[in-house]
Amino acid sequence: MSIAGFPYPFVTGGAAYRSKVLVPSEEMEARNSREPDSHTNLIGPDSGSGSGSGSGGAAPIMVTAAELGAPFLRLRGISSAHLPSSTGPREEMIPFLTALLRESVPFIDSVAPKESNRPQPTTDLGTARSEWKPLKTKSSKVDNDGSTVVSLCERTLSAPELRVIERSAGMATSNTDDSETWACRRSVHRDSNAPGDGSASWGEFVTCFKDKHVECEEAFTPSIVGTRVLRDYDVAGLQVDDEHGDRYGSFTMKVVEARHKIGVKPLLKDRAFTVLQVTCSLLPREGESTADVESKSEDSNEILVINIPVSDVENLATGTPAKEDPFRKDTVKGSFVSVERIRKLPTTENDRQAQIEWIMATASDARGSLPGWVQTMAVPGQIAKDVTLFLGWVAKERENKGGLVA
Repeated sequence: MSIAGFPYPFVTGGAAYRSKVLVPSEEMEARNSREPDSHTNLIGPDSGSGSGSGSGGAAPIMVTAAELGAPFLRLRGISSAHLPSSTGPREEMIPFLTALLRESVPFIDSVAPKESNRPQPTTDLGTARSEWKPLKTKSSKVDNDGSTVVSLCERTLSAPELRVIERSAGMATSNTDDSETWACRRSVHRDSNAPGDGSASWGEFVTCFKDKHVECEEAFTPSIVGTRVLRDYDVAGLQVDDEHGDRYGSFTMKVVEARHKIGVKPLLKDRAFTVLQVTCSLLPREGESTADVESKSEDSNEILVINIPVSDVENLATGTPAKEDPFRKDTVKGSFVSVERIRKLPTTENDRQAQIEWIMATASDARGSLPGWVQTMAVPGQIAKDVTLFLGWVAKERENKGGLVA
């Protein structure tokens, strides 16, 4: 699966944000007297809602957006130097995860807002100039009974907008005049595991996209000829709040590399894509449920999948010199970035069956000899096919193995 742009500034400052996510409320008054600039996070060893231990009262660590590598949702990606440490205390990853969610959640919400009263993201230019534009002619039906329609849209972020985003994060602005075009699809599915009905159950979505994303994506995507996990983070128990008061947990975080066949060799070489992949579940609000969503993601009503490109894959240790690495041999390094939201839609007494909304937005650059305009035209149709591939694979798994989940 293959988004590229971040349509609003990355802002992580403000007392409310640090109080809610990073700094215990009893420390807020003292720390607010040392108010940093609007792009600074504070975190100490005893702060955050994740597990881990540390001594109370230690001085907070100042973390700026640029130091974290933000903005993340860009084709330029982040460097390996910006990847979180896999050996430090888990709670040290809270600023990174928080920044990522504060960027990704409003972005995907701009496609199909969950709540009409949520404020829409803006930029220093005012309301974001780029908006999602429907591609009605490329919608397609994919279920066996024709009941699921994939709606497609796209948005193009201009070079001036991208430079504003970079400046807002305190980053050096790039000199490129290239714009970034995102493609997005939305589909709604019956929450069912009945054989032959072209559907997918919530448990099947969770298994494939939350719990076993790498394995399942390789299984149902014909263009993927190999995957490997270069780094696996211990993020068990971490929880992060977004700016709307929603809390996310049950995180996974991995550096994943996938090799895609994109055409006939030797005319077109395989592409190698390396991403930091983060998945998480929306936790029930206080008073809604006592389910143990940390151990059972299916008890959640929403999951997110975020892929951030890693720009300098050569610096990621694989145990084999880069020139001798068979996984990357005869490949072209590509880039893709994406945000995916899968959630149960609210039901009423009149609904005959529960439904699941699946949204995925992406931008990609296969690089090499493929012209950018050709890729831009092709991506919407390709991401629509992902829905067909997934549903067809689920049907076969039910037939051959009795299903994906017990």
